[in-house]
Amino acid sequence: MLVIRRATRDDVPEIRRLPLAFGRHWQREEWVSGSQAALDTALFGPDHRGFAHIAELDGEVVGMALWFLTFNFWLTEPVLFLEDLYVDEPARGSGAGEALLRALAAEALDRGCAWMDWIVQTDNDAAKRFYARHGGTHNADFDLWRMEGDQLRALAERG
Repeated sequence: MLVIRRATRDDVPEIRRLPLAFGRHWQREEWVSGSQAALDTALFGPDHRGFAHIAELDGEVVGMALWFLTFNFWLTEPVLFLEDLYVDEPARGSGAGEALLRALAAEALDRGCAWMDWIVQTDNDAAKRFYARHGGTHNADFDLWRMEGDQLRALAERG
């Protein structure tokens, strides 16, 4: 039986395991560097900004969706940003991914969000097909930009 639920603090070890599996799947394990303690604080600490939903299949955690709220100042409405959605390979096709996406759509509506955003790796064609199949559209009007590490520090320390 498939169950989708909000994550609890007891789920943190499994939530940590899933991105590691994702990193191994894409041969990008170095991307996953945060600790379990940091994840616990980010999701359940007093000033937490992140949220998570869990997919369980027959009592086993097989997937998760990590998300946070942002804000669109043009509409003056919140936006739900899906940071990561991952389902273990053996559980793909079980409906867990779709059920997680549906749960987040309901969460976005409950919170009065204008929309839900996410980013897909350019080479992840399976994810693109998955999201398109469920009504997601690619927004070609925007490119993702980033500043990190030395560039971030240099800008912060300027004049």
